[in-house]
Amino acid sequence: MAEKAKDYDRGTRIADRRKELGLTQDELADRIGIGRQALSAIENGGEFKVQTLECLVSSLDVSEQYIMHGKAEDTKASLISEAVNVLSNMSELQIQQCLAMMRALKNVQITD
Repeated sequence: MAEKAKDYDRGTRIADRRKELGLTQDELADRIGIGRQALSAIENGGEFKVQTLECLVSSLDVSEQYIMHGKAEDTKASLISEAVNVLSNMSELQIQQCLAMMRALKNVQITD
């Protein structure tokens, strides 16, 4: 079985975003539930599980598309899709709290 080629660009995006957030490898690894050496391998282009990707998305506050392909998705549909994904992993109480915050935000006027 042939080994997959490393994706160095993806690893760089993850490392750069981690640094933007002021996180060490140890801190991010702890947040996503893997060891520092495993995170180092990811940042050096190594493969990882879907569950790890979901944790990276959440911890780095970026989309899956950004991590995997470097594409920033700011379309309303992709944001709604990401919100649904996040909400699906929350408790009923957390969802109720999010809905209350969204209702409050809907009434906030944004100025440039």
